[in-house]
Amino acid sequence: MSFREELKKTVGPGKPNEEQDVRLVQRLLDRQSARTGIVVPQNGSFDRQTYTAITTFQRRIMHMPFADGIVEPRSATFQQLAMTTGQRLMAGSAGGLRLPYRTGDTKLTDDDYKAAADELCCEVRAIKAVTAVEAPRGAYDEFGRPTILFERHLFHRFTAGRHDRFAPDISNANRGGYGKYAAQYDKLQRAYQLDATAALRAASWGAFQILGDNYAQAGFGTVDLFVTAMCQSIQQQLRAFVAFIKFNATLTQAIQNRNWATFARIYNGSAYKDNHYDTNLQGAYDAATP
Repeated sequence: MSFREELKKTVGPGKPNEEQDVRLVQRLLDRQSARTGIVVPQNGSFDRQTYTAITTFQRRIMHMPFADGIVEPRSATFQQLAMTTGQRLMAGSAGGLRLPYRTGDTKLTDDDYKAAADELCCEVRAIKAVTAVEAPRGAYDEFGRPTILFERHLFHRFTAGRHDRFAPDISNANRGGYGKYAAQYDKLQRAYQLDATAALRAASWGAFQILGDNYAQAGFGTVDLFVTAMCQSIQQQLRAFVAFIKFNATLTQAIQNRNWATFARIYNGSAYKDNHYDTNLQGAYDAATP
């Protein structure tokens, strides 16, 4: 499957240095300031400070014999920057969650949709229907974080109910109690301080609202790696969606045949009729552009 590159053009001396590409590299470099000793302004301009930060990263972190200060889309330097930045989730203040920065796009292109549809042998409209129903607000919130929904009944299940008594709003045998959209990250943060892995598994993430507990089916070795990918770009979210669908043959057939009831039951759970998930998918499919 061929998705659009996250770094579009090369950054470095005598290179195109498009503003959005330079900002991306600067954002990744800024996460390395504790290791390089260089604070990089995220101004979109390839200046001396940015060049120095790149060469320092290449020498100190990558141990390159010749640091050229160049970051190409598929180069080892860019891959190392992206991997080192988002390789694992970092604990913030008081043990809270600090998510990796986004390194790519927030919107899918027509080519992205087509590549995914070709991989799944389904219609582009079918994929658009899923994201329209799952994340009508978009893949990311106003702070650049993946859109999430925290499931208290799953956190209860993953932690054997040991937090129910003191935190029933985030750990409860009964599903529901979601609260406002803006409250989801507060719930996740509190749960993360109680049990980090269980908290990440108990939230659904991004444009396709894939549950963290399904990280393996989505193609990841750990839930941390899954969440990191959800943070990085919507293209990563789409890759996870394709892997998750292909993992289940019945689900694959359902999206191919637009059997929304079967799709809804597997993708959203047995209670899908409570929120008219199947009919909403049909409506979104009808409204989507090819």
